[in-house]
Amino acid sequence: MDLTPSTPTSTPSLYHPVHRLDPHSTDLHRDAALMRESGPVVPVDLPGGIPCWAVTRDAVARDVLTDTDTFSVERRHWRALRDGLIPPDWPLMGLANPAGRSLITTEGTAHHHLRAPLARVFTEPRVRALTPYIEQTTERLLDNLAAAAAQNPHNIADFRQHVAWPLPMTVITLLIGESGETGSRLRTDFETFFDDTKDPTTALTRIHAHLTALIDTKKHTPGDDLTSALLALPEEQRLTEDELASTLQVIMIAGHETTVHALTHGVLALTTHPGQLALLQTGEVPWDRAIEEILRWQPPTANFLFRFATRDTTVAGIPIRQGDPLLISYIAMGRDPDRHGPTASTFDIQRRPRAHTSFGHGPHVCIGRPLARLETRIALQRLFARWPDLTLAAPAQRAPSVLMNAHHNLPLTLPSSPSTS
Repeated sequence: MDLTPSTPTSTPSLYHPVHRLDPHSTDLHRDAALMRESGPVVPVDLPGGIPCWAVTRDAVARDVLTDTDTFSVERRHWRALRDGLIPPDWPLMGLANPAGRSLITTEGTAHHHLRAPLARVFTEPRVRALTPYIEQTTERLLDNLAAAAAQNPHNIADFRQHVAWPLPMTVITLLIGESGETGSRLRTDFETFFDDTKDPTTALTRIHAHLTALIDTKKHTPGDDLTSALLALPEEQRLTEDELASTLQVIMIAGHETTVHALTHGVLALTTHPGQLALLQTGEVPWDRAIEEILRWQPPTANFLFRFATRDTTVAGIPIRQGDPLLISYIAMGRDPDRHGPTASTFDIQRRPRAHTSFGHGPHVCIGRPLARLETRIALQRLFARWPDLTLAAPAQRAPSVLMNAHHNLPLTLPSSPSTS
């Protein structure tokens, strides 16, 4: 099979891409619009020249994500991988073909076996019980942000460094029974994992080893945490130690990273749309509604690898062959006018609410979405309550990725006298 793109034809083909995704693109939304305007299912090239279909329309993606018999996450269905056509040093190999069984690599009964125990203990009451800790941690991190700004002659501090990154990591480590310092020790590994230009294998190995050690500790000294609760389930519901380590790894990586980006995009959206922020500050629009609009308008995950066709089929009239990979483009779906109306590209917290798919859909929908929403609401509400007139000090630098809608930093100028309200 020749993976080299050829001249486009009138018939969509996996090897006639309408677009080549670039981790260094300066505008993921421009890329998404180009794909979306080319059709609901279009051929694209990933970095390294790896072809796949991109699903760009919300309704079509919901059908794909729900039909797990036809579109599976299991890598054994990937024809090009089976045929040895994917280079082992492909930069996205660790993300597209992760080792081991986990929530993101299994389907059907195997997936239910892993998810069901987590669903029993990772409940909304457990999440709500974290509210005081999230509030206290947020205030402490905002103090750190203020202290950093005070050391700068222009009162500038990096929101991502001092708040957006440490808040979800501190919360997720508490949730699984770790100390607050754990996140700092693993920071390099987490950032490597989500950098499309780096091989994440070594980082994942270190994270997995760390979590295996945590499980061993909790077996002997359990506490009031998610890991201990999973270990305490009846034997017939309990995961093996390796399955538990993989599950905790997914919780830490997915639960942390998406919230970092939700927080940074929330600040970017509200500082660049002061009229929208004013609606929140006056109470005219509730914060929960704004959080949903932020998540729709700027999905933390831009594009997700992969679903694989288990048989020859068609999607939105496009022939898909058995073994073809399908990329789910959440960033294209978030501004799909068919779902969100003709003003889908506009940030508007007053728009008629329509459920978005930024946390996924179907059996693999993100199990930690209540926690991500809670953290994002508390942090943004308290940030703008303390500094209602904060401004962006400089453009945020986009992180190199076609998968994550991410930034390296978010420099803010904080008013020298914070609000006392």
